[in-house]
Amino acid sequence: MHAPQKQGKKKYHRHTNGTPNERSAWELLKNYRRALSRYNIDAAELDLDNNFYWLFRLEALLAKAHRTFDEINASHFGGQLLRPRIIYCTRSTGGYYNKNRHTIGISLSMMIEHGEPEFFETLLHEIAHIQIASHSPKFYELLRAIGGSGRKAPMTILLRAKRERYLAEHYPVRVRCPNCRKEYRYRTRRALSYACRPCCQKFARGKFDARFRLVMA
Repeated sequence: MHAPQKQGKKKYHRHTNGTPNERSAWELLKNYRRALSRYNIDAAELDLDNNFYWLFRLEALLAKAHRTFDEINASHFGGQLLRPRIIYCTRSTGGYYNKNRHTIGISLSMMIEHGEPEFFETLLHEIAHIQIASHSPKFYELLRAIGGSGRKAPMTILLRAKRERYLAEHYPVRVRCPNCRKEYRYRTRRALSYACRPCCQKFARGKFDARFRLVMA
């Protein structure tokens, strides 16, 4: 029996018609520290207790973000775009554009962990969404034109911890292929009756092969 094919994960999109969680940078910073503590994450290297440094840096980046928007608006849109509010948000990574409120939200945790380059990469992504809502080829063409790379937002340590806890609670059985060493997670030990599908397809013409039966990781 082959390992079941991975089901496509449903994507739940945040609707921009609702009210975003607009809290101050100070409140978000405190909540972020509490979240790290809740997941037992040691982030001493981030120096999160240095309130003066982080609040100054967070506010300075927002000011720079508004200036960046003004420059892009003038150079690429002829100054026709209305300046949006730019805030920090509780998302674990990335950001959003709320059309109804004309607000751009950028993940505070991503900015803290990955710095100014990712802050501005997300900013450019959301500025492009002001013009084009979808992630169509035209969207990425516009994004590149205003200086964005289109790369995926990096995973934060907080998001990784949340995912690991979810997997540990809901998919506690960790198995691996003895051949390619790829690991899988399942709900029950029934997984030990499965074989690694990629290896069976590559070496056994897609048929079950006991050589690739999954073992406990």
